[in-house]
Amino acid sequence: MKLAMQVTDVAGGVLVHVIDSDTRRRAEVSRTLLALGVHAEIYEDTGEFLRMLPARGAVLLVESGEGDLAEFMESLRARQRYYPVSLYSDAPRPERVVRALREGALDYLAWPFEPALFEESLRKLNETGDRQRRLERVRADARARVEQLTGREREVLVSLLDGNSNKQIAALLDLSPRTVEIYRKNVMRKLDARSTSDAVRIGIYADLWELPVA
Repeated sequence: MKLAMQVTDVAGGVLVHVIDSDTRRRAEVSRTLLALGVHAEIYEDTGEFLRMLPARGAVLLVESGEGDLAEFMESLRARQRYYPVSLYSDAPRPERVVRALREGALDYLAWPFEPALFEESLRKLNETGDRQRRLERVRADARARVEQLTGREREVLVSLLDGNSNKQIAALLDLSPRTVEIYRKNVMRKLDARSTSDAVRIGIYADLWELPVA
């Protein structure tokens, strides 16, 4: 895995983090970015990129061998991070382009970059990054709200995510329906939820969907 770029908003334009073990190509990529008015930061390998884990942005990754994208995406998932990704290579083969798109790439470019296609790819990456940043803000807010809940209140919320009624929640948690109603009101108040569906949405954004009910 020899080269990747991350695109993120900065004052006056776009910042691209270039990771490239090939000095000549790294210089060519930097010149290409400079011609587009894009500032480039340089890393020598993807290990350094993964250690740094920039807070947000998008990635342009050269596919130098089979499995590059899958390995990179798995490394990001293990670190609970997301970046919109586009790939490129010297001579993209149709089957590799299809596989990359199935694995989650937004685009696949041929190197050297055709200027118009490259600019369009950067635009798509940046727009996707903007949407992801908004989503991450929503998730962070949801997690902060859920952290206010007691353990039992959280269990009630998780059970609500499964579509259970108060009577079903009472049976699952070995509580009386009246007690469940009290917990449920506390959940709604602490989450500042206007409806059950609002509380469920917050729970989903807080990644409670897969948590088991005790």
